[in-house]
Amino acid sequence: MTALAFDFGANWQAFSDARMTPERFQAAVQSLESLIGADELSGKSLLDVGCGSGLFSLAASAAGCARVVGVDVNPKCVQASRDNGERLRAMMAKAGTLEFRQGSALDAAAMRALGAFDIVYAWGSLHHTGAMWDAIRNSAACVSPGGMFTLAIYNAHWSCWGWKQIKRLYNLSPRPVRRLFNGVFAIVIGAAKWLVTRRNPFVKQRGMDFWYDVIDWLGGYPYEYASAAAIAAFLQPLGFVQKRCVPPEAPTGCNEFVFVRTGGPSGSSGTSRAGTQAGRA
Repeated sequence: MTALAFDFGANWQAFSDARMTPERFQAAVQSLESLIGADELSGKSLLDVGCGSGLFSLAASAAGCARVVGVDVNPKCVQASRDNGERLRAMMAKAGTLEFRQGSALDAAAMRALGAFDIVYAWGSLHHTGAMWDAIRNSAACVSPGGMFTLAIYNAHWSCWGWKQIKRLYNLSPRPVRRLFNGVFAIVIGAAKWLVTRRNPFVKQRGMDFWYDVIDWLGGYPYEYASAAAIAAFLQPLGFVQKRCVPPEAPTGCNEFVFVRTGGPSGSSGTSRAGTQAGRA
């Protein structure tokens, strides 16, 4: 993590305290099942890298995953995730084992120590580490042979350089200036999304919230991005085949990927399974 970095944990705590509802949680479960597949989640182990509020770790557990581990570098995110687990306990009837840990996707040894998982889920987190390609490599190493690697990475676009400067300025600014940024860009981003999608920008998918998404977008630094082709080309030598790619609605949004691990690096096959290594983590 670089010295200039947004406090994602504070934003996720505020989101959780103000906006976490059973309806948002159910939307998160449906989103996860739509992207990965309900049958693919049932009975599986899942590692959520950059778990944020813990919403999708909890959704995976509620969707039938036998074991879920949520990891985040920010201790506030870990605490928010645990608190949300308590908030949503009544909706976790199908939940298996669930835990949240503090850890970094840039710590290769710590990631290896977690073991192997049927599914590694890293939605919108690895491009905020300050070393995105290392974070992708370390997270990919946690996918068991035959398992899935699901991630979302900001799409490369000509405007990304400008947004990067805005994010730097936002994080260098005092709190009153950040509040001004939030108000102004809520209008700009809302209008832009309506023009692009012709849908109400305040109606969010995945259980998210427009206001806290605006703050996350403005403050989200470090900030990296890549084309869909670049992500696929990077993961192919690591033994992954792309199963699905969902392009973003807006040009600077996230490409969503589902990759399947068919072997180890350079196509070598592995023998460890999620059920054995994950159980020893």
